[in-house]
Amino acid sequence: MIGWPGMHSDKYTIYVIDPDEAVHDALKTLLFASGMRVESFLTAEAFLDVTRRNELARGCLLVEAELPGIGSLALVRELHDRGIDLQVIVLASTSDRGIIAQALKAGAADVLTKPLVQGRLLDRLKELTGNAAEIERDTTQNLQRMQSIGDDNEYHQ
Repeated sequence: MIGWPGMHSDKYTIYVIDPDEAVHDALKTLLFASGMRVESFLTAEAFLDVTRRNELARGCLLVEAELPGIGSLALVRELHDRGIDLQVIVLASTSDRGIIAQALKAGAADVLTKPLVQGRLLDRLKELTGNAAEIERDTTQNLQRMQSIGDDNEYHQ
């Protein structure tokens, strides 16, 4: 899990499952900069393993639509069947209406298509987690910190 020092443990956790390491890392960085707690996984099986061993923090799951192995729709159904209460956003690389309909029918709260629009993703997470003001404040503070770090690095080079 990554996050800024001093982040509150009562915040929502955003769980990310994406087998594409570039997308996986980009999502972690974006969410981290927005002040969110992030736990990330490359496979659905790794995520499910954690759910079997530990109680999950409240939050939201971002999951790639085309996962190898168990697959995103089966994952959403299993979470629902096990009573795991997470809002799920399926990330699709296509706007295929069939995939969108299947994901929503399986219990996903939303389907967003790639390439992701940063503002749309963050707005949707704010809506689903219900902590928009806190995310907004943390995003501003963290972007200022990142800018400050960047300015310090330029100065010392």
